[in-house]
Amino acid sequence: MLIPFENKTVYLIGGGCGDPRYLTLEADSLLKQADTIVHDMYLESMKERYSQAEWIHVGKKKGYHVQKQSEINELLVQLALQGKKIVRLKSGDPMYFARSSEEIEAFKQNQIQYKIIPGISSPQMLGSKLSESLTHRDMTRSISFWSGYWDKNISPVGIPNTEAHIIFMGLSEIESIIDKMLEGGKSPQTKLVAASNLGRPNEKILVSTLENAKVDIQNSNLENPTLFAIGLEHIQS
Repeated sequence: MLIPFENKTVYLIGGGCGDPRYLTLEADSLLKQADTIVHDMYLESMKERYSQAEWIHVGKKKGYHVQKQSEINELLVQLALQGKKIVRLKSGDPMYFARSSEEIEAFKQNQIQYKIIPGISSPQMLGSKLSESLTHRDMTRSISFWSGYWDKNISPVGIPNTEAHIIFMGLSEIESIIDKMLEGGKSPQTKLVAASNLGRPNEKILVSTLENAKVDIQNSNLENPTLFAIGLEHIQS
């Protein structure tokens, strides 16, 4: 049974890693009805399943932007005002470092209705691949989620005071992040997990320590998108 696609509503859907098996039932139903799917990178594998829709690629990665965010906002508004059934398909979950707030603001300014359909974010995928929880009530009671990437107009984040850290988009800055953590008193033996392309055929997971991570990462051929988990001491390597 299809979930009704509401008129004049843009759906921000979490596409996870791009494997339809990991979509929610609601996401799958709405994607089957869409006229146009405006999508991020790494989601092309779903085109065949939802081939009735026009697919518009607006993905970004470091050093490569198909469109500026302001142009994506304008595109979504124009499509919505045309009365099309629009899905904005995001990698991972729409609410984790996906610039959804900027798109939502554009919808509000133009009186366009929107709904958010969650997806599986990379930390959730990492926990399943490690066969471990990312938290432990005796060893990892606090965990922070932050971006390791910032452009020239945004100041780098400080290192949060938590027992463990989940760092999105940190591959290009990981050496400076490691240095800051060691300078801040983290043990060189603190565990570091690096995971690239989670849930995809070219997935790679590296387990190291702050002391050895720079060399290990240089020798591992990790690719973006790479997620880092630092301080998960309860994880068995």
